[in-house]
Amino acid sequence: MLALTFQVGRDRVAVDVRRVREVVPRVRLSATAGGPPGMAGVFVYRGRVVPVVDLHKLTGAGDCPPHLSSRIILVPWPPDDPGGLVGILATQVAEVREVPDIAAQPVPGDPARPGLGPAVPDGDGILRLLDPDRLLARVEVGVGSVPALPPGVAG
Repeated sequence: MLALTFQVGRDRVAVDVRRVREVVPRVRLSATAGGPPGMAGVFVYRGRVVPVVDLHKLTGAGDCPPHLSSRIILVPWPPDDPGGLVGILATQVAEVREVPDIAAQPVPGDPARPGLGPAVPDGDGILRLLDPDRLLARVEVGVGSVPALPPGVAG
């Protein structure tokens, strides 16, 4: 599988490039009140308000560091909206590479906290395989969870 790799806390993570719509620089996000856990905020992308989930915050690794390598990975969401997008905030987003086709193994963790996915051996370490659909379904990002736009702002 060809995958985009990045870092979340101490974990190296990969997402199938077929699941990535675009990678954009980290921008200033507008805060949201009462959003789902891990919600970093929202920003306007090509005329649409896009919610952004901070994978660091979501997994208990603090806030995503403000490194130059921090990016917003745009993925389609929700599945029933072909134009819908959600941003996933991560750091050291820099490499697209082949990930071995090996059966991934589940990683023990807190069942109440969304995880980064199963693991595969990768050289000297472990690479977590992120499934954006599974992650986003667990944090309930999408239609109905994004705050309403202020009056006069088109979506």
